[in-house]
Amino acid sequence: MSSPNLSELGIKGKVIYETKNTLVIRTRRGDVRLPKEKRLFLFRLPSGKRVIVLGDRIVGRPEERVKKV
Repeated sequence: MSSPNLSELGIKGKVIYETKNTLVIRTRRGDVRLPKEKRLFLFRLPSGKRVIVLGDRIVGRPEERVKKV
């Protein structure tokens, strides 16, 4: 939804993997690795609800983020 790298804008797909600093998104053209930092993501949940997430808020290992809550 927002990125300092204009070539990343408009990428659509399913998040298939996550690391501390990146998301791997499966698109029609293949897998794309995107940094989380300084990006704004729009996720659609299984319920159909759309959620905007600041990438800076999800930087870190997923298992460590759960502990912060």
